[in-house]
Order: sequence, then C-alpha cells, then structure tokens
Amino acid sequence: MQNVLICSNCGKGNAFYKLTCTECKSFLRARIVNLDFWDTIWKIFYSPIQTAQNIIQAENKNYSVTCALLTAFKFSLISLILMNAFRINDVSDQSLLTGMLKGGVVFLVLIFIFSLVMKFINKKLGVEGRVKDGLTIYVYSGIPLIMTLLILTPIQFALFGEYWFTFNPSPLIMKPRAAVAILIIEGVMIIWTAVLFVTSTYAQTKNVLYSLVTGLIGFFAITGAIFYFSVFIH
Repeated sequence: MQNVLICSNCGKGNAFYKLTCTECKSFLRARIVNLDFWDTIWKIFYSPIQTAQNIIQAENKNYSVTCALLTAFKFSLISLILMNAFRINDVSDQSLLTGMLKGGVVFLVLIFIFSLVMKFINKKLGVEGRVKDGLTIYVYSGIPLIMTLLILTPIQFALFGEYWFTFNPSPLIMKPRAAVAILIIEGVMIIWTAVLFVTSTYAQTKNVLYSLVTGLIGFFAITGAIFYFSVFIH
C-alpha cells in the first residue's frame, strides 16, 4: 500500500503531506497555508476525498478544535437522549453534564486513539502519516453532525422542548410525524459521517477495501462505545 507524491525534478517518492521534496527540495504541490472553514464545509459534501487531502496538506489546521468541541457536544446530546430513552422506566432526566462525560469526553478520547492507531497501522503497511492529520480529517468528518446540531437542535427545542432529550414523554408520542422526520434526517447525517470516515481514510491510503473496512470499524467503534457508556454504564 502506497500513497506518495513523486517529485517531478528528481523522481523521489515523498509522503503525501509533504510540500517540498526531501531529496532536492523542489516544490511538490501548491502550498495550502490555511483552511477556509465555510468552503471546506461545502466541499466536504460533494468532494470529500479532495477536501480531506486539502485538510491534510494545510499547514494550519484551522477550526479543528472548534469542530472537535461541536461534534463532542453533539455526541453529548445524543448520549443524553440514549440515557433517557433506554432507561425511561427506571432512571430518567439525566443531566447534560452526565451526557457530556459519557458522550463528548468518550468521543474526544476515542477519536484521538483511533487517529493514533491508524497512523501506526498505516506506517506498518507502508504509508507515512501524522497523527495531527488523521485527527483533523476525522474531526472534520463530524461536520454533518455539526450541521444537525446547529440547524436541527433549535427545531427540536421549538417542537418538543426538553422532552426531545428527556423522553418523558417520548417525542414519538407527542408529535410522531415530526419526530420521525427529524430522526430520519439525523440518521442520514450519521450515515454520511460514517462515509466521511471511509473517504478520509482513503485520502491517506488510496486503498479502497482497506479504507472501507478500517473507516467503518473506527466509526462504529466510537459510536458503539458512546452507546454502551450511555445505556449500560450507570
């Protein structure tokens, strides 16, 4: 497995994130200093692989901390919903702080571990990479979830108030059509996040099967852990 930039001057193969050749110091590609946040959001929906490559090659990983915190907050809300929905008969009205610990913190820890593991595995398979690149592109893969946080959450509050998060009573009982429609949109965005995990891995490795397997394993491991901690850990 290989993903390199070939120097047009000396023919040396360089790591895909390099700007200049390690052999002759010639420029390998156009320089990307900063990321345009809104442009990146737009392009990640219709050109995810190229966008992931741009994120990797950017010298400054703009807004990666912001994306990480927003995605972590979204997982906190998901965790809060899961806690109340699956324990409605015994434990309800869990606090947002508990959701942040079981959703947001778990996400931040696991996304870092996943990026670290991927760097190690990729290196063993012949692809040189950096943890900060993997961490940034996987964090940016959460943009669909961030969009639901910024757009759908106010709608959820407007329609259901706190009951969307406490499930006491269930929104599916209060306004079933609206609740189902919102859940479908949420589900589509979660699936798109999984797709971005795969395309982000492909941007590093250029191997379709490997990216499909490891990207999905990483995504489901993270979401599965959040589900486990939210529902089964009291």
